[in-house]
Amino acid sequence: MILLNVGCGSRHHPDWINIDACPRSPDVLPGDLTQGLPFEDQGVDAVYAAHVVEHIPRHLAPAAMKECLRVLRHGGIIRVAVPDFEAMARLYLNLLRDAGAGDEAARERYEWIVIEMFDQMVRTTPGGDMVDYWACQLMPAEDFVMQRCGEEAANAIAMLRRRGHTPATRPTTAEDVGAFRLSGEVHQWMYDRLSLGTLLTRAGFSEPRVVRADESAIPGFAGYHLDTDPAGAVRKPDSLFMEAVKPLT
Repeated sequence: MILLNVGCGSRHHPDWINIDACPRSPDVLPGDLTQGLPFEDQGVDAVYAAHVVEHIPRHLAPAAMKECLRVLRHGGIIRVAVPDFEAMARLYLNLLRDAGAGDEAARERYEWIVIEMFDQMVRTTPGGDMVDYWACQLMPAEDFVMQRCGEEAANAIAMLRRRGHTPATRPTTAEDVGAFRLSGEVHQWMYDRLSLGTLLTRAGFSEPRVVRADESAIPGFAGYHLDTDPAGAVRKPDSLFMEAVKPLT
């Protein structure tokens, strides 16, 4: 099988063709989904795009999904992971209610969920308020943060506590803000199960469905440990996982 991992970042596997706009490893090829993929029509069996789509401007996302459709063989699978906006919104409303009623633990969790929802959309410095929050030696609601963010947060927090943290200097010019916002770090949109499914079907995919991190129509996917670690823990628990099929005709 020919397996394609687009926008892979640091999470890749040797059995896949791994592509990223800013490769950090010699095992990763340079490539930007919004600029087209260097593959023939119907040249791959599966496409995996984890925490990529939310970084693409909304008006460019349909073309990016159509590019994935183009390179997939008929019957091939696309698997997409994005931050789950529905889950965040439900948590936000519940925590707002409980914090407003005087629940101090809910107030601490409320502070985090607001950062989780908005910081990656509005930040103007690397890491934004999220990293500043993670750097706290006595982090409020630490167990909740770990539960929401998983391995990513645990590794970042350990590094910040080991090395120390100096908050980034805020940019002072529109040019600097614009350059950062075009760097690829920020989220350009957020998706839930309805909007992500709609994006895929409008691109030409069929049968969109929400799946678990360890569940896939891609043969042997769980064994690659892209969405789960070897112990079975979900690497990014705040994710929405969805798969769809390129129609046979």
